[in-house]
Amino acid sequence: MKPKPAREVEILSDISKALAESLDLEETLRSILKSFDTHLKLRRGTITLLDPDTETINVRIAHGLSDKSKSMTSYKVGEGITGLVVQNGKEIIVPDISKDPRFLHKTRLRKQQKGKRVAFFCVPIKLEGKTVGALSVDKQADSSDDLEANVRLLNVIATMIAQAVKLNKLVESDRKHLREENVRLRRELKNHFNIHNMVGSSNAMKEVYRLIEQVSNSNATVLIRGESGTGKDLVAHAIHYNSLRADKPFVKVNCTALPDTLLESELFGHEKGAFTGAAERKLGRFERAHGGTIFLDEIGDFSLNLQVKLLRVIQFKEFERVGGLETIKTNVRIVVATHKNLEEQIKEGHFREDLYYRVNVFPIYMPPLRERKDDIMLLADYFLEKIAAENKKNISRISTPAIEMLTRYHWPGNIRELENCIERAV
Repeated sequence: MKPKPAREVEILSDISKALAESLDLEETLRSILKSFDTHLKLRRGTITLLDPDTETINVRIAHGLSDKSKSMTSYKVGEGITGLVVQNGKEIIVPDISKDPRFLHKTRLRKQQKGKRVAFFCVPIKLEGKTVGALSVDKQADSSDDLEANVRLLNVIATMIAQAVKLNKLVESDRKHLREENVRLRRELKNHFNIHNMVGSSNAMKEVYRLIEQVSNSNATVLIRGESGTGKDLVAHAIHYNSLRADKPFVKVNCTALPDTLLESELFGHEKGAFTGAAERKLGRFERAHGGTIFLDEIGDFSLNLQVKLLRVIQFKEFERVGGLETIKTNVRIVVATHKNLEEQIKEGHFREDLYYRVNVFPIYMPPLRERKDDIMLLADYFLEKIAAENKKNISRISTPAIEMLTRYHWPGNIRELENCIERAV
């Protein structure tokens, strides 16, 4: 029986939609075979793709086959009808599979109705002139069936499948590139934040390095204390990138940058319609940091309301999004920092004592620059080399008078002030 033009249009329309709606090759191919079944009442269909590394032809998607049969079925190039189609790049029609010795029955025997024959069609899937697989179907046939018309339709569909395969290869290539780039960047970050690459050889910094090494591979909550500009952010990064969580996300939250209402949504996320402007669900920083580390900078600026919510996350590893009822479990390492005197904050009623004991599990004190005078010139030389390179300037050293000025100054802005000073000079 010849496929009706209207039916052909319906099939091609369904396949076009499948190609447009998904980048997932498996899902697209499955939709194509489903369309065959819906419109042509096919008994069985398979889409096989050639593995260029092993030179085997494997069933990628099948309709009418058990998972076991699918997993066990593969062909060598030139083996059976499917192998011949891939080898020669030409379609093959088998009017009656019971009478063709080339038919290997690898996917087990078909049941035939009395007086009916099973016809088999196999067409090549070609990409840029090369055969990359095959589309095969079989159906009950009688003398009125126009087998050539069926093959013409299958060839059109095979061309469409080839485009899906091509797109999938491009997507997989991009994903592979992104994965490799991600690995490279993480390796660079890990190297950059390795404590052996941190600048400073004073006794005060040696103690900081010792504490970082001691705590990195634990899950203990860390409280980094120190004046503004001392490098607390650098310590938080070093803890993460020297830990077992180094390949997972590192998420930083500047707690002073947002008002209290927005900070809660930023940390815990919100549901659609939770408040004016919440047009869609948003994942919070705790969800995005799952498996990794979250760094809460300037925790001393948390409101008492947010302190309660943070205490719950630390104690029970759970929270709800703003406007949500679902309790979300989290696996995240918490590192916090502050320049404030939390003990005084507790006395004044601005910081919860129970939260203080929860975050002060492992304190690290970052000394101000005036307490590590031996490191001033190391830092100055480091910033000079870095900033001169960025500005393409050839500056090899700092003059003696400038060195004396740098070492005599008390640096109230600490390392940040020193870096700004060197940048202005360059």
